[in-house]
Amino acid sequence: MNFLTSSVVKAEEASGPADSADFAEIQLSHIREFRAHHPDGERARVSQGLVVIPTDSATAEQRARYEAYAAERLPRTTAPQGPARLLFAPDLVGTSTEIAERLHANVAFREIDEVAFALPFTFAHDDYVQILTDIATKLGPQLGRPA
Repeated sequence: MNFLTSSVVKAEEASGPADSADFAEIQLSHIREFRAHHPDGERARVSQGLVVIPTDSATAEQRARYEAYAAERLPRTTAPQGPARLLFAPDLVGTSTEIAERLHANVAFREIDEVAFALPFTFAHDDYVQILTDIATKLGPQLGRPA
């Protein structure tokens, strides 16, 4: 069995009385808990699901629309939402270099074996072509693991 950790987690009770609302730390705890109980231990395969929108070849209009999309969704990433206390990973919008830097700085990303990028549901066909082309030709090559 493998594990795909979502871009949505539940805020959990931290050590002590305060709640944990750090998305990456919660996601990291899920990865470590899965591997701690998996027969393959640290070799157990883990994937991370995220929304990334690289803008390397985007037009100015596309960049503005992508940034507005992410900005509209950003408030749900800053604090637990609703009675289930759900936390959402922020959408990563920017150049492939900027996105790669943010991913490499993410503690959970550094623990996973692969990533599954989710696409926004409301974009046009040309947007998806641009995003997927940038992921395949610009972002993907920057996500290799340092030796």
